[in-house]
Amino acid sequence: MKNFRFKKKGNEYLLTNDSGNWEFITKEEYSQLNNLSETSELYGRLEKKGLIITEKNKEQIVEDLREKKGFLFQGPGLHILILTLRCNEHCVYCHASSKDLKEKQYDMTKEIAEDVVKRIFESNNQKLCIEFQGGEPLVNFEVLKLVVEKAKELSKGKEVLFRIVTNLELMNKDKLNFLIENNFDICTSLDGPKELHNKNRGGYEKVIEWITKINEEYKKNNQKRNVNACLTLTKQSLDKGKEIIDEYIKQGMKEIPLRSLKKLGDARKNVEIYYSVEEFIQFWKKSLDYIIKLNLTGKLIIERKALIILQKLFETKDPGYADLRSPCGAVLGQVLYNYDGQVYTCDEGRMLDEDLFKIGNVKQSLTELTTNDEALAVISASINDSYICESCVYKPFCGVCPVLNYAEFGSTIGRIAESDWCKLHKAQFDYIFEKLKESQIKQVFMNWLKRKI
Repeated sequence: MKNFRFKKKGNEYLLTNDSGNWEFITKEEYSQLNNLSETSELYGRLEKKGLIITEKNKEQIVEDLREKKGFLFQGPGLHILILTLRCNEHCVYCHASSKDLKEKQYDMTKEIAEDVVKRIFESNNQKLCIEFQGGEPLVNFEVLKLVVEKAKELSKGKEVLFRIVTNLELMNKDKLNFLIENNFDICTSLDGPKELHNKNRGGYEKVIEWITKINEEYKKNNQKRNVNACLTLTKQSLDKGKEIIDEYIKQGMKEIPLRSLKKLGDARKNVEIYYSVEEFIQFWKKSLDYIIKLNLTGKLIIERKALIILQKLFETKDPGYADLRSPCGAVLGQVLYNYDGQVYTCDEGRMLDEDLFKIGNVKQSLTELTTNDEALAVISASINDSYICESCVYKPFCGVCPVLNYAEFGSTIGRIAESDWCKLHKAQFDYIFEKLKESQIKQVFMNWLKRKI
């Protein structure tokens, strides 16, 4: 029995199944599918990949699907704390709708923080990541320390990772020592070379200074990690792909996330920074080609979105990228605790001017928060089982974001085929599959998968 979706690509056909297995076959082989001999080489290939179902492989197909969807049974592993909305910067694309440093009413209190920690450890996930965001989380550092201390008390054998997303401008020696001592992953923002970074957000010199210092401290303490950086692309970035990539390499980064701007938070009001999906894809392809070229000359630099797609194509377990899961990561993979104790489905869910994605208050148990009608409605809206998705060859690797659907169409159930989300991901999947046909580039991609970032 056939078990695949297909798409014609040039003189070949791409076949995929729900387990995430895939295979290219020729036009001639495709014409044989209706009368396929069980003794043919093609039959054996398709049976091995589970693209046809037989008595021999049906149990393996079920096991592959169970492995791919294992995240459904783990409980939320990523717990995001908005320690404050106050921030010392005023980025042109601020998704968090940050507030002035004087407005202390936007800080999370110690009482709320203690309740947050209790909720986190009600998750049955054995691997937890506690991520501190803002605003600028270093503004409310005493509450951060409290959370870390309480989390250590409650961990009870669970593996706990601490992460902070910071602009680094308020960093000092004491704060850094605490973060290093507690094995924090530190992520900052670097939008490219000095002129571009400062145009978007400011503080370039401080960011570079602290990236260097933190990496030195990691090395001194035998911690095999480096500062990670996030990149937000504005319209002014699109003709500077090479310069942005070169800046990341200059700062010792091995990975760069070329991510498109989301129309959330304050970013929705600044129309001058936006661009079309087509403009972004043109930028992304050109930049990825440059990154591949660098790799072919022996310089390792990885584009993060391409890596995630490759992990979904070649690895048995889902890489945990919430945006490309079905259901998505909202509630099932992550929960966000706002500064005021309100709990949201995800990071993006708190970036709207309304409470559509609020699932309750931190005084409620995690079970109540993740199984109430509001939570279940968002989970349901994030399943890519619409007619359009069902017929798409990329369905096994893709997902749906109800928040972005709402931002674009005013409904959590968006018009998928018209959405920027769908256009973007189809183009990215198309390009990765196209590049996989070139042996040298495929080897570059395989090297990315072998490297543990």
